[in-house]
Amino acid sequence: MIQYFLDHPYFIAIFFAVLAFTIWLCWKATVASKKRYGANAKLMAKIKEENELMNEFAVLTESLIASAQPEKLFKGTALNLQKRVAKKADLMAEFNALSEEQKEIYALYSVIDDGAVALSDFFRNSTHPLTDYAKSAVKNILDSKAAAVFSKEFNAFDDDNESVSVIPAEISRLDSEFASLAPVSEICEKAGRYIKENAEKFI
Repeated sequence: MIQYFLDHPYFIAIFFAVLAFTIWLCWKATVASKKRYGANAKLMAKIKEENELMNEFAVLTESLIASAQPEKLFKGTALNLQKRVAKKADLMAEFNALSEEQKEIYALYSVIDDGAVALSDFFRNSTHPLTDYAKSAVKNILDSKAAAVFSKEFNAFDDDNESVSVIPAEISRLDSEFASLAPVSEICEKAGRYIKENAEKFI
């Protein structure tokens, strides 16, 4: 057998080529498996965190709002508002029943959730009145520079505004600028303080 391979060296080349390809396939499968596991683990951790926050802030009181860490208060409050709206047959009627401040918090959480990667993702996945309340929330809660960038994207994706169009390069620039001016941690912190300042609207 050895002599046969020595007499036919191209079989050796084929053997090692097949071996190398098999090793490469195994490596790719391992990497893909790790990525899937990592994504699943991240998703499960997110679901667990959200459930804990919903339970912690299911019933808001003055003392709970006053003592809560702002970021957790914002997330827990927003998640419970979304749950409250989602479980109703008439989603719009339930959303309209919220106070203006509650609508803003609901919408702002959608900004950091749907727009976690890029602000433009939020606008691609959302429409009026959610985008309107998100704009109002950004104006009332974040600084003027972040609000100005948000408004530019709002106008670009607004179907009713024919004077502004979606230009990919410009949207990408605005996405980066908004992320720099309003990182998620800062949005959560300021939104939590906003709830504290308007506690009576959330109880």
